[in-house]
Amino acid sequence: MSQSPRGGSASKDSKYDLSKISARVDRVNVSGLQRTQNDYVMRAADGLFKANNFQDLMVEAMSTKSYLHELGIFKDVSVHIDISRGADATPQGYEVTFKGNEYTRLMGSAGTEIGQNEGSLRTELTIPNILGRGESVSLQGSYSSNRAHDLQLKFWKPFFHTRFRENRPELSFSLFRQTDRYDISSFQTTNLGYLVDFSAHTMLGVDLTHSLQYENSIRDVSLLNKSVPFAIRDHCGPKLASLLRYSVTFDNRDSNVFPTHGVLLRSVNEYCGLGGNIAYTSSTAHGEVNVPLFAGLVAQFCGRVGVVKETKNTTQLPINSLFYCGGPLTLRGFKFGGAGPVIDGTPIGAQTFWCTGAHLWAPLPFAGVFKNLASHFRMHFFYNLGNSNTFSTENMRSAFGVGLAVKLAERARIELNYCVPVRRQTSDNAINGFQFGIGYEFV
Repeated sequence: MSQSPRGGSASKDSKYDLSKISARVDRVNVSGLQRTQNDYVMRAADGLFKANNFQDLMVEAMSTKSYLHELGIFKDVSVHIDISRGADATPQGYEVTFKGNEYTRLMGSAGTEIGQNEGSLRTELTIPNILGRGESVSLQGSYSSNRAHDLQLKFWKPFFHTRFRENRPELSFSLFRQTDRYDISSFQTTNLGYLVDFSAHTMLGVDLTHSLQYENSIRDVSLLNKSVPFAIRDHCGPKLASLLRYSVTFDNRDSNVFPTHGVLLRSVNEYCGLGGNIAYTSSTAHGEVNVPLFAGLVAQFCGRVGVVKETKNTTQLPINSLFYCGGPLTLRGFKFGGAGPVIDGTPIGAQTFWCTGAHLWAPLPFAGVFKNLASHFRMHFFYNLGNSNTFSTENMRSAFGVGLAVKLAERARIELNYCVPVRRQTSDNAINGFQFGIGYEFV
């Protein structure tokens, strides 16, 4: 025997149209608050009090549960819906209780992190919700034997509990030390400074993610060996950079790794020269379009473009702000930086670059037999085009091939491709054969 939402009985096979069952919320309780201030969770109930049937009530309850998770104060949240009781109870009234389990005062984690063609070991210590309204402090460190390692102390404050809840605004302040190695050009940069970041979403027709940052840092360029061309040596030494960075992202894909439909558009713009002795403007844009075909086939078209320009205050464009074209994430069939300008046999980066890619993605044969395992694998046929220091197609580079990709937890993927360069320059470092790549954004 099953029970109706208001206590009536029905046969075992009965089904209810919950949208036709009148309901209203008389009271909402949030329990488990220890360090959290009451006003930080008050807006969680806004949608529940608008429900006028049981289906809306359940949908809004799940939405409120997700909202409480977004506040960053609970490890887990459970929902309990009961008939309203007491002197203030209405005939169709319900009482909704959310029971939360707050994070401990100190949390730690260690694990691996996927970067652009590199993996790193990451550790983090976090003190969550220190002031009772979502404010948190974290100390993060990562190390990669391949290219980079960094240390960061970050404080952030979300404003999800304000009337701008739908925009999910967040403010953060970071102190950082970051080291990047450019083995292909025999130099490394060490950046020491601070970063202020404000991020938010806007939903005026389309959902856009915005980030506005101010960075002030000392950038120190040093050599990795003695046999380095003078054009690179000339950039050595510490310099002060003061810059504004604005990025905007539109993403309606159904998956980050193996999307079957949707579009990704991202733009990052920098202006450096608000102080210090480095001055330049930089713009990069990345786009991706996915079109479903038939029998699990997906056509994908990608493109990326970047420009670094001098300003009236520029004395020398910083070498670590130039673009390196080539590699498994941009122009397959070439080594990282292997499709750009070279001085004395050493790649030095380009002021402009562009690259495009056309892919045909397909599931593995017999994917229907091993559904769970096969969902993590895809085959693709690709054709890449690109060039450096010019936007013309004259002397452009190109390559085609076939490869196997493996999904890593909806965040990144591994590619093993067999590449055949078609067009190349005499100074290029091309790969005719297998090429391995790992990352979260490919062309």
